Amino acid sequence: MQAKHGDIEHQQSGDAGRPVDQPTPVDDTDYEHRHFTNLLAIIFLLIIAAAIIWTVRAIDENERLQRCLNGGRRDCVKIETPPSTGIRMPVR
Repeated sequence: MQAKHGDIEHQQSGDAGRPVDQPTPVDDTDYEHRHFTNLLAIIFLLIIAAAIIWTVRAIDENERLQRCLNGGRRDCVKIETPPSTGIRMPVR
């Protein structure tokens, strides 16, 4: 059995899986752009997670207030009062 010319070159080359006439592929990946894109994606996901947490807490607070009001209580919402200024009205 005679070997073909291409087979001989293929066997003599150092790379057993690649014919001689095909060049080695060049890695042209832009890793800087890839890292930047991944960073933006992480920031975006963190913002979405924070918005979801804020929304769930707001819904929970509204449900707590609604349960309190449905129970007939009047002290459900704490009303901030200004500190007294020290001026007193005369008492008779």
